Amino acid sequence: MLPLYIWIYVFILIFLWGFFFVARHHAYKYKNFSDNIPKVTETLFILLIWLSILWWILIFFLWDFDPQARINPEERPRNVNF
Repeated sequence: MLPLYIWIYVFILIFLWGFFFVARHHAYKYKNFSDNIPKVTETLFILLIWLSILWWILIFFLWDFDPQARINPEERPRNVNF
């Protein structure tokens, strides 16, 4: 299941960073129209860096890497006749 989460994580990050680079390109192209455009793109850059690091921590450090089944030592094995 972890590889699935990694691929979803990578896909979302590629989409968000692609959107950011397009927005950044337009911000430099049209930065003379408004003083807020460079501030917004810098804020978006910081937010994306923060989200990238946070998602990395959530996927790799909060994931349970022990997928083995738990065996209850009090439960006795049963014979099954087929």
